Amino acid sequence: MAGKKSSPKRIRDVFYETRVLMGRDYTIRRFAEEVLDAVIDPVMLGYIEKGKRFPSESLVRRLAAIRKQDPQELLALLWRDRMLHGFGKELRKVLAAPRSLTDIEDADLAVLTSQAIAALPDNGEWISLAKWRAAFRAVRGQRRRDQKVAPELVRKVEKLLRDRELAEVESGKVRRRGRHFVAQTTDERQALALEFCALFSKGLLDKLALPENDTGTYLRDHYFNIPRERIPEFHKRLDEALRGLAEEFADDADPNNRFMNVLVTATPYDSGES
Repeated sequence: MAGKKSSPKRIRDVFYETRVLMGRDYTIRRFAEEVLDAVIDPVMLGYIEKGKRFPSESLVRRLAAIRKQDPQELLALLWRDRMLHGFGKELRKVLAAPRSLTDIEDADLAVLTSQAIAALPDNGEWISLAKWRAAFRAVRGQRRRDQKVAPELVRKVEKLLRDRELAEVESGKVRRRGRHFVAQTTDERQALALEFCALFSKGLLDKLALPENDTGTYLRDHYFNIPRERIPEFHKRLDEALRGLAEEFADDADPNNRFMNVLVTATPYDSGES
């Protein structure tokens, strides 16, 4: 198990994956009692696999030993999941925006939108809607092949890209018209904020908790003084530079290509001084 290069998206997926790979005879009860030495109740293990509870760090370390894997790699997933959960909980309070999509996590909406954009041919060629949907509608990290995104969410993402003129649909085919999505509604801002939180925490943990691993994450920080009146100009030029890099390096969806999320934030520090 330790030799696998790709990691599941969430810590819950690691528990599920480990149990399933041991064989069909390993029910949740047997796995909890025989493999995990009865340190956790089977019901609680079921909650963990469903993402309704978080495992303790000691349990994660035990699972890492079973998988013959560096515990820091699994702990990083646990810490990221906790950060995202806590951030999402507080964000919903601030925005007072209840979930509008049953059984779909807000972060998955943003992930699906970005995957849908990336799944369109980079050269603007037309492809069939069926091929496009097949390329993006399975949220990364989900555990079973039959766990597809709900049709209503797929329709919402497709309408969103058409309305923003990022995709054009005609006669059962679709093509790219743009790749830069800007959130406008409260739901969109909430979804993107949750995805940004996940990206930030992943990048931070990749560099701090997994410094020896080739995670593919680039993380840098820069500090400098800038006149207040030049901040808008700086933002504009930063945006232009990032758009240029995205256009230069973007390629079509391919097994040999990696889906890249780029999060950039530039914020002034207010020390309270005038």
